[in-house]
Formats: sequence, structure tokens, C-alpha cells
Amino acid sequence: MSLPIRVEPATQLEPFIRFPFRRYAQEPHWVPPLLIERRDFLDPRKNPVFEYAKIQPFLAWRGDEVVGTLAAVRNDRYGQFHPGEASVGFFGLFETVSDQAVVDALMAAGAAWLRAEGKTVMRGPVNLTTNDVVGLLVEGFDDDPTLMMPFNPPDYGPMLEAAGFTKAKDLYAFYMGVKDYQGQFDAVAKRLQHHGRFKIRPVDLSKWGQELEFVRSTYNVAWAQNWGFVPWTDAELAFIAKELKPLIDPHLAFVVEVDNTPAGFLIAVPDAHEALKLAKGRLLPFGLLRILWKLKVQGCRRIRTMAMGLLPEFRGKGLDAFLVHHLSVQARELGYEGSELGWILEDNAPMLGHLAHLGARRTKTYRVYDRAI
Repeated sequence: MSLPIRVEPATQLEPFIRFPFRRYAQEPHWVPPLLIERRDFLDPRKNPVFEYAKIQPFLAWRGDEVVGTLAAVRNDRYGQFHPGEASVGFFGLFETVSDQAVVDALMAAGAAWLRAEGKTVMRGPVNLTTNDVVGLLVEGFDDDPTLMMPFNPPDYGPMLEAAGFTKAKDLYAFYMGVKDYQGQFDAVAKRLQHHGRFKIRPVDLSKWGQELEFVRSTYNVAWAQNWGFVPWTDAELAFIAKELKPLIDPHLAFVVEVDNTPAGFLIAVPDAHEALKLAKGRLLPFGLLRILWKLKVQGCRRIRTMAMGLLPEFRGKGLDAFLVHHLSVQARELGYEGSELGWILEDNAPMLGHLAHLGARRTKTYRVYDRAI
């Protein structure tokens, strides 16, 4: 007879952070995060999410062994921007051994905490906001995840559903190989360039603060009507940008201008997960050297298109196609094989149409679940 499961608030975060390393020890597609990054991510003194969200990590134990993790999240900003869903609480950082009893115990503990915080719906996985890693992988287990995208075993979905969760929304990731782009938007790009009012310039790293503010303000406006969207705070974007800045290549991150006025942006980065996988969670003694070797010497085979946004007054002019065309040209010249694009909401018909026109292949599906509590 197996020992009973007990779930306790995580007062020490090191077992919480380290459990996935044991859980995925034999999983070839899991990419270990850097331990130092996970510690900062869960440190209220460093992660600005804690400035407005209340977060309670839980550990599931069987005897002296950790068998699961969960974080329950009360995100007050979500309710401010989605007043009709102010009763929604979130869960994230969900990991478990393959045991329904562990899942049931974790979700019961998270639900009880969220009910005490006044919530009636439990939604996730969301780590820890919708501006970070979102969803549970339900299709596409045969490849490594790209940067800031989740990975989990195939049985997580069925276990969540057995625990009473149902689909709230699916998110898609697409892959477009360099060879898949056959110049579908060349005519649009040529027309805009010939017009003379439209141009694309690289992100200016010497003016990083100004560029970051434009990305933040444009992103917040461009995505305002999207499902689950909550605007970045200045501190949140600065926290994320600090992690991403070393990866920024001006050949892959650029601003589109109309009459010398910034109108939109596209940010893609080399898929650093290919390098992080070599580090195995540690920068020392050799992890940093492995990362630098992969990024600078051997090179990554693909890029991750992180975000794209256009100010409303510049939509409908073909600038989105202009940006995608430019990225495709740059990626080919730099020797990349292709790019993952995502995530894309399952009901974002315009973007799905663009991707179909480009010949992009849907490679992964991520699911966000709800359960009444």
C-alpha cells in the first residue's frame, strides 16, 4: 500500500524548484531552466508580479519525497481588466508524478486557497500571468519546446480532466521553415518600400529604454482586446527584458515606421532553449560556456518569434505582412532553418489566415483549463 499524499504550503522553495529536474530526468525533450533564474522568478523581492499578485506555492509529499508542485495565484490586475471574470483565480507551475491521487490532492489544496481568496473559478496552467508561460501541452510532444513555451508529459491533460477541469481555450504554435516561405508577401513589401513612407529599422540597442517603452505601449494597445490579456507593468517588462536582452539580435528584432513614426514591431530571438538544454540548469562550472558556445559558435537552428504588434491606426496597410516578409529574408540570410510562431489563440481568424497563406504548419497545441470551485 502506498503512503498517503499530503499537500503543504511550500515554505522552502528549493524542493519546489528542483522537483521538475527529477520528474523529467529521463525526458529527452524537456529543457531544464537555469536554477538561478527559477529562484529569481519565485523571489518576491525580484519578480514584480508579486507587487500585485498573491501567490501560494504548494508541495505534494509522499513520505519524505516530493511528488508534485502547484502555485495558486490571485491576480488582482486580471480582475481589473476583465471585470466579468473577477472571480477567476489561477494555478501554475504544475508538475506531478503520474498519479491521479497527487493531482487531486494538489488541486484540492489550490482550490481551497483560492476559495478563501474569494475566487470561484480555477484556471490554468498560467506561470504566473498570461504574459508569461501559458497552457498545458496537449498536442506536439515529439520536439523540444522553444523559449518561454511549456512542456509536459502527455498524461497531464487526462489527469487534469479527471480532476474536473474542462477546456477554456486552446493556443497554437506554428512552425515556418525558411524554405516554406515562397515570397508570398514579396509584392506587398515591394509596394510599401516603393511608396517611400514605409520602412523597417533594427531595434536600437543604444536606446534600449526608449525602444522598450515603445514595445510595451504598442503591445498593450495592440493586444488589448485579446482573450486573457493584461497589460505589462513597466517593472514586469523590465524584468522580462533583462532576461531577453542578451538574446536580442537587431537582425531579428525591428520596428516598422510610417513617415518616420514608429507604427509597430516584431521581436524574434534565437531559440535559446537549444543552448539552455546543454547547461542542464547550471551556469557553473561549465554551463555558461556551453550556452555561449551554442549561441555564438555552433549557432541555433531556429528562432522564436516572440511578439508582434501594430498600433490600431496603422492596421490594414499590409504592415504585418511587411514585417513577416522582412523576418523571413533575415532568417534566411542568417542561416536559420525556420521559426516557431506563437502562441496564437485558436479563434484569432486573421492571424490563422495569414499563417495558412504562408504555409506555416501547426505543430503544437496548448490548453488552458477551467474548473468551478
